Amino acid sequence: MSDRYPAEIHIGGPVPRTLLDELVRKIAETGASLNGYNDGCATEDEIRAALREGAILDLCDCHACYGHFGELEAFLIEHGIHFNHHCEACYDYDAENTYYRGDQVLTVAADQAGHPLLPVAEVLHVLNNTQLDDHAKVETLRLLSEPPEAQSLEPIRFI
Repeated sequence: MSDRYPAEIHIGGPVPRTLLDELVRKIAETGASLNGYNDGCATEDEIRAALREGAILDLCDCHACYGHFGELEAFLIEHGIHFNHHCEACYDYDAENTYYRGDQVLTVAADQAGHPLLPVAEVLHVLNNTQLDDHAKVETLRLLSEPPEAQSLEPIRFI
């Protein structure tokens, strides 16, 4: 039996209009909620109403399998649909954020609130790098803490 713990996923960016029905079905199959962790599973009608142009679709599930939306995330990546995903730490699993913006998936360590964490070893590696001047060190640390893939998720736009 799998471990189940809280996770949320936010969907936005360009969405092919031809995939709308399949996307609604995939979301409904997750059993996620549209209105917070304590609300029931969203119905297809509720999902369809929430999936509107100019919005970001926010889903959460307090019993997500290993804190992920496996089939939904795979579907979104397969079709180039952007998302942010956060799962909380539970048992032996650390909290993490996953960002997808159409080219590559980036997963980073996070705290329970979803703020990205930088490993101390990476920070020290940059600070101790004698080939970088101070400006380059600051810029490198900024890119580590705010990678391009983690930029703000744009609202849904049907294409």
